[in-house]
Amino acid sequence: MSDLWKRRQHAHFLEMLKYLRYVLNDHFVIALMFLVGGLGYGYSNFLKTFHTTSWWAGPLIIFCLVIILQIGRLASLLKKADPVFLLPREHDMHAYLKQARLHSLFFGICIEILGTAILFPFIVITFHFSGWQVAGLGLALIILKFGELSIELNQLYQNHTFIWWLWVGTRWLLPICWFIVGIYVNVWLAVILALVQSFIEVFQENRQWTTRSLNWHLAVTIEEQRMLRIYRFFNLFTDVPNVHGTVHRRKYLDGILSMINRRSNNTYVYLFSRALLRSTVYSGLYFRLTLLGMLLLVFVPNLYLSLFLQVVFIYLISFQLLPLLVNYNENVFTHLYPIKNAIKIAGFNWLLARLLIATSLLFAVVVGISNISLIQAILSLLLGGVEIWILIKLYFPGRIKKMNS
Repeated sequence: MSDLWKRRQHAHFLEMLKYLRYVLNDHFVIALMFLVGGLGYGYSNFLKTFHTTSWWAGPLIIFCLVIILQIGRLASLLKKADPVFLLPREHDMHAYLKQARLHSLFFGICIEILGTAILFPFIVITFHFSGWQVAGLGLALIILKFGELSIELNQLYQNHTFIWWLWVGTRWLLPICWFIVGIYVNVWLAVILALVQSFIEVFQENRQWTTRSLNWHLAVTIEEQRMLRIYRFFNLFTDVPNVHGTVHRRKYLDGILSMINRRSNNTYVYLFSRALLRSTVYSGLYFRLTLLGMLLLVFVPNLYLSLFLQVVFIYLISFQLLPLLVNYNENVFTHLYPIKNAIKIAGFNWLLARLLIATSLLFAVVVGISNISLIQAILSLLLGGVEIWILIKLYFPGRIKKMNS
């Protein structure tokens, strides 16, 4: 089982590196540098003007610590065929899963160290903690993470009843209590309490796995869902074969489709609109990126950085919606339509332009409200309009020509 885990870990590492080559391209790295620099500059200015008497500082720190704790899940790297081929070795699977827990803990520790480092100046300014005290909070995070991963490992074994209040208590309520103790009472007492909770969770896991069978279906399903979330992130930058969208009827959206005039010139406008509304791939990408862009713009007060972020997100949304153009290419009936390809492209551009305009309007509203500035909102709207015109009229015709060739 140790050799199996090492092979799968190596294969998983190579797969992640393959996709990261597309994510960390020159343009994205430059954009990321500007984003991190702008956020760091804003954070620095916030700390300079922050009043230590603010009542909300403590709850905000506790909330951030608990959110950091929730990042990262047990990576079992199980495959669909494992229930068939590994069933005779089920008893040995616990050793495999323990290695998976250590693997997951390593990445969890990296996230928690990064999160604690970001919160470090805020905690020091607010509560006048020493470096060792902040390190104690980070240590409590790591200890709680190990216990959390042990709970996830234990859930993979047959459990006929799901006790939701126990799940909420161990993952949310108890960590909140320990961080309240650490912030307002004593950091090292919080570390001891976290250690006790983690010890109980590990003891429970070691005691129960010997008397229960592994729930193969649940274990494979959880791993597939975890990998799907990773693939969806990579799908923002490149095509990922492992991402397969589902189609939903969504009858409540028929009112939107009924607004489209179903003339022959609008055939593809209707088809593309229907595919967008019913497919989780296209609609999910559009709404996720739009909401993420709006959320980031709320916390970016700098005018130039907010305009830069808007340009990046509008480009990302438009780039991710390009595959919608060839969505019906493998449908033989669409090739029977007596409709020229130019009408199809015009229909796609019509829909894409309106989606991007809606996004640009939302971005402008968020920028105007968050900065209480009508001028910034107008500048944001004008920049969005110029970018959409450049994309539709100058950039995408060449991309579409390559896609059709």
